[in-house]
Amino acid sequence: MKICILFTLALIFFGANFAFSQTAPLPSAFQSWNEVQLILPIADGKDAKGKRIDKVSATFSGVLRVGRRNLDFLDNRLGASLDFRVNRHLSLLVGAVYRKDELVENRRRFETRLNFGATFFTTWRGFNIRDRNMFEHRFRNSRTDLNVYRHRIQISRPLKIGGKEIFTPFISEEGNLDLRSRKWLLNDFFAGITRIINRKTSIDLAYVRSDIQPTNVNGLSVGLKIRLK
Repeated sequence: MKICILFTLALIFFGANFAFSQTAPLPSAFQSWNEVQLILPIADGKDAKGKRIDKVSATFSGVLRVGRRNLDFLDNRLGASLDFRVNRHLSLLVGAVYRKDELVENRRRFETRLNFGATFFTTWRGFNIRDRNMFEHRFRNSRTDLNVYRHRIQISRPLKIGGKEIFTPFISEEGNLDLRSRKWLLNDFFAGITRIINRKTSIDLAYVRSDIQPTNVNGLSVGLKIRLK
Protein backbone atom coordinates (compact mmCIF):
# COMPACT_ATOMS: atom_id res chain seq x y z
CA MET A 1 0.00 0.00 0.00
CA LYS A 2 2.77 2.45 0.96
CA ILE A 3 4.68 1.62 -2.23
CA CYS A 4 1.57 2.34 -4.32
CA ILE A 5 1.07 5.73 -2.65
CA LEU A 6 4.72 6.71 -3.06
CA PHE A 7 4.74 5.63 -6.70
CA THR A 8 1.57 7.62 -7.42
CA LEU A 9 2.99 10.74 -5.76
CA ALA A 10 6.20 10.31 -7.75
CA LEU A 11 4.21 10.17 -10.99
CA ILE A 12 2.44 13.41 -10.09
CA PHE A 13 5.72 15.11 -9.10
CA PHE A 14 7.66 14.13 -12.20
CA GLY A 15 4.66 14.80 -14.42
CA ALA A 16 4.40 18.31 -13.01
CA ASN A 17 8.10 18.88 -13.63
CA PHE A 18 7.65 17.73 -17.21
CA ALA A 19 4.77 20.17 -17.68
CA PHE A 20 6.82 23.07 -16.35
CA SER A 21 9.71 22.12 -18.63
CA GLN A 22 7.41 22.79 -21.61
CA THR A 23 6.67 26.34 -20.48
CA ALA A 24 7.13 29.09 -23.05
CA PRO A 25 8.31 32.55 -21.93
CA LEU A 26 4.78 33.94 -21.59
CA PRO A 27 3.05 35.73 -18.69
CA SER A 28 1.32 33.44 -16.22
CA ALA A 29 -2.25 33.75 -14.95
CA PHE A 30 -4.57 31.89 -12.56
CA GLN A 31 -7.82 30.46 -13.88
CA SER A 32 -10.66 28.35 -12.53
CA TRP A 33 -11.74 25.60 -14.93
CA ASN A 34 -15.19 24.13 -14.26
CA GLU A 35 -17.06 21.41 -16.12
CA VAL A 36 -20.30 19.47 -15.61
CA GLN A 37 -21.00 16.27 -17.55
CA LEU A 38 -24.41 14.61 -17.69
CA ILE A 39 -24.02 11.00 -18.82
CA LEU A 40 -27.03 9.19 -20.26
CA PRO A 41 -26.63 5.42 -20.81
CA ILE A 42 -28.41 4.34 -23.99
CA ALA A 43 -27.53 0.63 -24.25
CA ASP A 44 -25.80 -1.57 -21.72
CA GLY A 45 -24.16 -4.97 -21.62
CA LYS A 46 -21.78 -7.10 -19.58
CA ASP A 47 -18.02 -7.52 -19.73
CA ALA A 48 -16.07 -10.79 -19.53
CA LYS A 49 -16.43 -10.78 -15.74
CA GLY A 50 -20.17 -10.25 -15.87
CA LYS A 51 -19.94 -6.62 -14.75
CA ARG A 52 -22.51 -4.24 -16.21
CA ILE A 53 -21.03 -1.66 -18.61
CA ASP A 54 -22.38 1.04 -20.90
CA LYS A 55 -22.16 -0.13 -24.51
CA VAL A 56 -23.52 3.16 -25.85
CA SER A 57 -23.81 6.40 -23.88
CA ALA A 58 -24.45 10.07 -24.56
CA THR A 59 -22.65 12.84 -22.70
CA PHE A 60 -23.87 16.44 -22.44
CA SER A 61 -21.28 18.87 -21.12
CA GLY A 62 -20.94 22.48 -20.07
CA VAL A 63 -17.63 24.27 -19.48
CA LEU A 64 -17.00 27.59 -17.75
CA ARG A 65 -13.47 28.95 -17.31
CA VAL A 66 -13.00 32.06 -15.19
CA GLY A 67 -9.98 34.32 -14.79
CA ARG A 68 -8.37 37.76 -14.88
CA ARG A 69 -8.79 40.42 -12.24
CA ASN A 70 -12.56 40.80 -12.76
CA LEU A 71 -13.25 37.04 -12.82
CA ASP A 72 -14.23 37.28 -16.48
CA PHE A 73 -15.82 34.36 -18.32
CA LEU A 74 -12.85 33.44 -20.51
CA ASP A 75 -14.03 30.22 -22.16
CA ASN A 76 -17.60 28.90 -22.38
CA ARG A 77 -18.51 25.63 -24.09
CA LEU A 78 -21.56 23.47 -24.66
CA GLY A 79 -21.12 20.00 -26.08
CA ALA A 80 -22.66 16.63 -26.77
CA SER A 81 -21.03 13.33 -27.69
CA LEU A 82 -21.76 9.64 -28.24
CA ASP A 83 -19.48 6.91 -26.91
CA PHE A 84 -19.53 3.38 -28.35
CA ARG A 85 -17.78 0.73 -26.25
CA VAL A 86 -16.32 -1.85 -28.63
CA ASN A 87 -14.61 -4.02 -26.00
CA ARG A 88 -12.75 -3.62 -22.72
CA HIS A 89 -9.77 -2.08 -24.51
CA LEU A 90 -11.44 0.22 -27.06
CA SER A 91 -14.23 2.75 -27.37
CA LEU A 92 -15.18 5.05 -30.26
CA LEU A 93 -16.55 8.57 -29.90
CA VAL A 94 -18.15 11.29 -32.00
CA GLY A 95 -19.24 14.72 -30.82
CA ALA A 96 -19.83 18.43 -31.33
CA VAL A 97 -18.90 21.50 -29.25
CA TYR A 98 -19.94 25.14 -29.45
CA ARG A 99 -17.35 27.50 -27.96
CA LYS A 100 -17.20 31.22 -27.12
CA ASP A 101 -14.00 32.62 -25.65
CA GLU A 102 -12.42 35.90 -24.64
CA LEU A 103 -8.86 34.80 -23.93
CA VAL A 104 -7.72 38.25 -25.06
CA GLU A 105 -9.67 40.92 -23.20
CA ASN A 106 -12.46 42.55 -25.25
CA ARG A 107 -11.82 40.20 -28.18
CA ARG A 108 -14.60 37.62 -28.43
CA ARG A 109 -14.26 34.59 -30.66
CA PHE A 110 -16.76 31.89 -31.65
CA GLU A 111 -16.34 28.43 -33.13
CA THR A 112 -18.09 25.11 -33.63
CA ARG A 113 -16.11 21.89 -33.32
CA LEU A 114 -16.89 18.47 -34.80
CA ASN A 115 -14.79 15.57 -33.63
CA PHE A 116 -14.37 11.81 -33.78
CA GLY A 117 -11.81 9.45 -32.33
CA ALA A 118 -10.96 6.41 -30.27
CA THR A 119 -9.89 5.74 -26.69
CA PHE A 120 -7.70 2.78 -25.77
CA PHE A 121 -7.74 1.27 -22.27
CA THR A 122 -5.36 -1.02 -20.48
CA THR A 123 -4.25 -1.93 -16.95
CA TRP A 124 -0.67 -2.44 -15.79
CA ARG A 125 0.13 -3.53 -12.23
CA GLY A 126 -2.98 -1.88 -10.87
CA PHE A 127 -2.58 1.33 -12.90
CA ASN A 128 -5.35 2.27 -15.32
CA ILE A 129 -4.13 3.82 -18.58
CA ARG A 130 -6.38 5.70 -21.01
CA ASP A 131 -5.05 6.86 -24.37
CA ARG A 132 -7.46 9.06 -26.35
CA ASN A 133 -6.78 9.98 -29.97
CA MET A 134 -9.18 12.45 -31.58
CA PHE A 135 -9.44 14.40 -34.82
CA GLU A 136 -11.35 17.67 -34.74
CA HIS A 137 -12.52 20.18 -37.34
CA ARG A 138 -13.03 23.71 -36.03
CA PHE A 139 -15.38 26.07 -37.88
CA ARG A 140 -14.10 29.45 -36.69
CA ASN A 141 -16.01 32.70 -37.21
CA SER A 142 -13.96 35.34 -39.09
CA ARG A 143 -10.89 33.12 -38.96
CA THR A 144 -9.43 30.25 -40.97
CA ASP A 145 -10.88 26.86 -40.05
CA LEU A 146 -8.57 24.36 -38.39
CA ASN A 147 -8.05 20.60 -38.46
CA VAL A 148 -6.57 19.45 -35.17
CA TYR A 149 -5.25 16.17 -33.79
CA ARG A 150 -5.81 15.92 -30.02
CA HIS A 151 -3.92 13.33 -28.02
CA ARG A 152 -4.57 12.81 -24.31
CA ILE A 153 -3.12 10.17 -22.02
CA GLN A 154 -4.18 9.57 -18.42
CA ILE A 155 -2.73 7.31 -15.74
CA SER A 156 -4.63 6.60 -12.53
CA ARG A 157 -4.69 4.16 -9.66
CA PRO A 158 -7.43 3.71 -7.03
CA LEU A 159 -6.28 3.95 -3.42
CA LYS A 160 -8.14 1.60 -1.09
CA ILE A 161 -8.23 1.11 2.66
CA GLY A 162 -9.80 -2.07 3.97
CA GLY A 163 -10.97 -2.95 0.47
CA LYS A 164 -12.87 0.35 0.13
CA GLU A 165 -11.87 2.86 -2.52
CA ILE A 166 -11.02 6.23 -0.93
CA PHE A 167 -10.09 8.20 -4.04
CA THR A 168 -8.17 7.79 -7.30
CA PRO A 169 -5.08 9.94 -7.95
CA PHE A 170 -4.39 10.66 -11.62
CA ILE A 171 -2.11 12.54 -13.95
CA SER A 172 -3.09 13.52 -17.46
CA GLU A 173 -1.59 15.38 -20.38
CA GLU A 174 -3.10 16.58 -23.65
CA GLY A 175 -1.47 18.10 -26.71
CA ASN A 176 -3.24 19.70 -29.68
CA LEU A 177 -1.53 19.57 -33.08
CA ASP A 178 -2.49 21.82 -35.99
CA LEU A 179 -2.47 19.38 -38.91
CA ARG A 180 -1.83 22.11 -41.49
CA SER A 181 1.15 23.87 -39.90
CA ARG A 182 2.34 20.78 -37.98
CA LYS A 183 2.69 22.95 -34.87
CA TRP A 184 1.49 22.19 -31.35
CA LEU A 185 -1.22 24.65 -30.33
CA LEU A 186 -1.29 23.91 -26.62
CA ASN A 187 -0.25 21.53 -23.87
CA ASP A 188 -2.52 20.84 -20.87
CA PHE A 189 -1.27 18.99 -17.80
CA PHE A 190 -3.50 17.82 -14.91
CA ALA A 191 -2.58 16.28 -11.54
CA GLY A 192 -5.42 15.50 -9.15
CA ILE A 193 -7.85 13.03 -7.67
CA THR A 194 -11.21 11.51 -8.52
CA ARG A 195 -13.64 11.02 -5.66
CA ILE A 196 -16.81 8.93 -6.01
CA ILE A 197 -19.65 10.68 -4.18
CA ASN A 198 -22.30 8.03 -4.80
CA ARG A 199 -23.08 5.42 -7.45
CA LYS A 200 -24.19 8.10 -9.93
CA THR A 201 -21.90 11.03 -9.12
CA SER A 202 -18.14 11.62 -9.03
CA ILE A 203 -15.92 14.69 -8.89
CA ASP A 204 -12.44 15.43 -10.25
CA LEU A 205 -10.26 17.97 -8.45
CA ALA A 206 -6.95 18.84 -10.08
CA TYR A 207 -4.16 21.32 -10.52
CA VAL A 208 -3.98 22.34 -14.17
CA ARG A 209 -1.10 23.80 -16.15
CA SER A 210 -1.92 25.02 -19.66
CA ASP A 211 0.72 26.37 -22.04
CA ILE A 212 -1.12 28.39 -24.67
CA GLN A 213 -1.06 31.85 -26.20
CA PRO A 214 -1.48 34.56 -24.92
CA THR A 215 -0.76 33.37 -21.33
CA ASN A 216 0.39 30.28 -19.48
CA VAL A 217 -2.28 29.13 -17.06
CA ASN A 218 -1.88 27.73 -13.54
CA GLY A 219 -5.25 26.91 -12.10
CA LEU A 220 -7.79 24.72 -10.36
CA SER A 221 -9.87 22.29 -12.39
CA VAL A 222 -13.18 20.98 -11.05
CA GLY A 223 -15.16 18.38 -12.99
CA LEU A 224 -18.52 16.96 -11.91
CA LYS A 225 -19.87 13.81 -13.60
CA ILE A 226 -23.50 12.77 -13.09
CA ARG A 227 -25.15 9.65 -14.48
CA LEU A 228 -28.78 10.30 -15.33
CA LYS A 229 -29.90 6.71 -14.77
